[in-house]
Amino acid sequence: MFDTIFLDRDGTINGDPLGYINSLSDYHFYDYTFEALDILKKYSNNFVIVTNQSGLAKGKLDIKNLNEIHHFVREEFEKRDLNLREIYFSQDYHEDFNSMRKPGIGMFLKAKEELDIDLKNSLMIGDSIVDIQAAERAEMKSIFLLSGQGKSYLEDVKRDYKPNLIARDLLHAAKEISSI
Repeated sequence: MFDTIFLDRDGTINGDPLGYINSLSDYHFYDYTFEALDILKKYSNNFVIVTNQSGLAKGKLDIKNLNEIHHFVREEFEKRDLNLREIYFSQDYHEDFNSMRKPGIGMFLKAKEELDIDLKNSLMIGDSIVDIQAAERAEMKSIFLLSGQGKSYLEDVKRDYKPNLIARDLLHAAKEISSI
């Protein structure tokens, strides 16, 4: 059904209680993440994670620790036969249309070029208004989650954007994906 499912990281597949996750010991998938991804892979077995990691530029995250977390994420996807094609992250604060930082679409354009992805036939799932903005800019379908920071953005998203689905969390989104 979809060429690729793009996933935000913090607040979408894992909790983010500290604001910046700078240690593998602080990184925890939601209990339902892999059940949800097993459902989603019926709609596309191509996953790409796109995540803003401004803590790198602020000195609150260490690149070595971020790489360790992403290595762990890749291993967990692989163990479960989930095709995680790439993890893209932005550490900058440039917020123009094509910047790497969401709502810019730079990470999506890079994925399109490097992985030969049809963006117009892809889906973005995330818990932030910038995830929905980026999806609309890239002409992708989107699912807005109320997990993570989602509840704080709900009224703005409903007023200004048109996600294809608003869901409690990733598992709810996976169970309702056939409606979009």
